[in-house]
Amino acid sequence: MNYRGSYKKLLGNSQAAMMAAVETYNKPMFSYRDECTVILLLNAWELVLKALLSKNGKSIFYPKKRHKPYQTLSWQDALSQCKGCFPRKIPYLPIQRNLELLGTYRNNAVHFYNAKNFGLILYALTQTSIINYRDFLRDTFTINIENLMSWQLLPIGIRPPIDVVTYISGKTGEKMTPAIRQFLSELSKSTEEIKTRNEDTGRLLTIFKVNLESSKKIGEADATVKIAGDEVHDGPLAFIRTQDPNKSHPWRQTEVLGKLTELHDKPFTSHTFQAIVWKHGIKEKPQYCWKASEGVLTRYSDDLVVFIKRLTADEVDTACADYRQFLRHNRNAKVPKR
Repeated sequence: MNYRGSYKKLLGNSQAAMMAAVETYNKPMFSYRDECTVILLLNAWELVLKALLSKNGKSIFYPKKRHKPYQTLSWQDALSQCKGCFPRKIPYLPIQRNLELLGTYRNNAVHFYNAKNFGLILYALTQTSIINYRDFLRDTFTINIENLMSWQLLPIGIRPPIDVVTYISGKTGEKMTPAIRQFLSELSKSTEEIKTRNEDTGRLLTIFKVNLESSKKIGEADATVKIAGDEVHDGPLAFIRTQDPNKSHPWRQTEVLGKLTELHDKPFTSHTFQAIVWKHGIKEKPQYCWKASEGVLTRYSDDLVVFIKRLTADEVDTACADYRQFLRHNRNAKVPKR
């Protein structure tokens, strides 16, 4: 059995799913538009992530269980396993949060059936996800999806759409259900998380205007929105997010060294690790490092391993040289804790 699958077949099916998502959304009369679009969109992402794993010689199946059929990875697990080969120019976290919000909608669509104008949020999330997909496909497989579709669509409607920021801020006079408040609260938290890590909020959600004026990132919107009545823990929706540092930041320095025995055909030593951590301020970046409030324990995330692998040989050499000079001029300075 081919545990990797055919990446070309996976890639072709992924593009077909994305084309179907775009075509479905643009049908003038389609009562199940949002639900079908999100299902196809997530399917397109799942397939392209598996295609990337396959191309890099990794299995797209879970370990076989006795007397059970083979099962391929979910999009969440495929995304997680793609960290090591994710495109360098595309930030991982905003893509992850964008897909998680779309996945939450797909899994809880029944709570949004009677939610007037909530489609505005879905439009912004799905359109951003399509842009992310286009860039992901271009940077990993050198494929331009623009060549497969015509962008000369005709957006004709009777009623002008409500602005997304106006909807989120609650100025439309519409009463929001607990499910919508919870969803928007999670969107707000994801935006703040991405802004705190100095990453691109435009990869999470961008407000697009049909008249082709410049787009606006949600992190740069005219209004700062705070959703009242946060019901993330007690509400009707199930948000799957990893916050436990034992899961998000599972590695000590020695374990990172075990994962990176070599880098650019050179031994990856504790000195190299400490030089990179010092040079790039890793301990000040929550995405890569978690420190216990007592200051005793320091742990690192999988993202740090990915970050280090993406460094060029010159960047690693520069970090080591600068770190040696730093220690030479600060002999009384403590070596960073492991």
